[in-house]
Amino acid sequence: MASGNSWVDTHAHLPSSPARFDLRPLSTGELLDRTFQLYRSRFALFAGLAVLPAAVGVVMQAVRLLYSAHQSVQVHTGVNLVRVQVITVSLVFVYWLVTLVLYGITQAATTWAVSAVYLGEPATIKAAYQIALKHWFRYTLIVLRQIYGAFWLPIVLVAAGFVVGVAKRGTANGTVMAGALFFAGFVSLAYAIWAYIRLLLAVPAAVVESTGVNVSIRRSKHLLATRKVRIFLLLVFLFALYFVIGAIQMPLAVIAVRTRGAEAFVTHAITLAIQFLAGTVVGPIGAIALCLFYIDERVRREGFDIEWMMSRIAPAAVVPNETPEELPPPQEGSAAV
Repeated sequence: MASGNSWVDTHAHLPSSPARFDLRPLSTGELLDRTFQLYRSRFALFAGLAVLPAAVGVVMQAVRLLYSAHQSVQVHTGVNLVRVQVITVSLVFVYWLVTLVLYGITQAATTWAVSAVYLGEPATIKAAYQIALKHWFRYTLIVLRQIYGAFWLPIVLVAAGFVVGVAKRGTANGTVMAGALFFAGFVSLAYAIWAYIRLLLAVPAAVVESTGVNVSIRRSKHLLATRKVRIFLLLVFLFALYFVIGAIQMPLAVIAVRTRGAEAFVTHAITLAIQFLAGTVVGPIGAIALCLFYIDERVRREGFDIEWMMSRIAPAAVVPNETPEELPPPQEGSAAV
């Protein structure tokens, strides 16, 4: 059984409060209900953790849109056209790279905050980010491993379909083979979802148990060996939330494409504001729920509730300043223990 709760600073002198939530096995409904209880009770903490990635994402999107709008009023040909395309692709690449890094850091910070609040420890935005930034590269690698572990097969099949389609363009066999590969890539999305779910507890494991990338990935697979359906239900719930937000943004995006000048600027600004609010308010829900799923799996499989109770009781039983060196020396003729 993996032990060690790295979010607890044993040298800190901050007062701790009794845990507000009991540690026991919970059903999927109870876990989701507890997610919203925890979120409502510390809304400022969790929304504050989500402000940074949401703000950075909006700023980078705004920079990309401003650059595209500036270049769209000019005619580009030859080398100038290539330069504009390279800069545009670079901006998109930097945006996704920064998004992945911030996603890993924010999920780790939220996991630490959830663990602390859930178990009665003090938690602040500053402390959460300090903990997460210590191993930010580890959490980024875990996020990349999650994406690779889930989508490598669909990407390989679709890429193979494009290669076959180009290499054997115009032939019946080429068309059939390319179509078969594209269909296989579509079907393999079911595997991708299953593989992604298996890895979703890797960041909570890395934060709470202070484990490396490979160990965290294996821990997630072990903890989710049987109960993957409820994680799938969480993903469906989050997808529904973002679908509603996307449905609100879609008409604005259409208006922004068809308009110019001040009207387009206002429409883009409203769209980015909605994106910022969605990232700040909705973003923490998934990270909170995953941390609670992680704790619940450890309670079910490893007796984490008993381990936590013992860690709270054991320090009280230690007498301060009592070290082996302070014990009286054994008397002559005394029995050796």
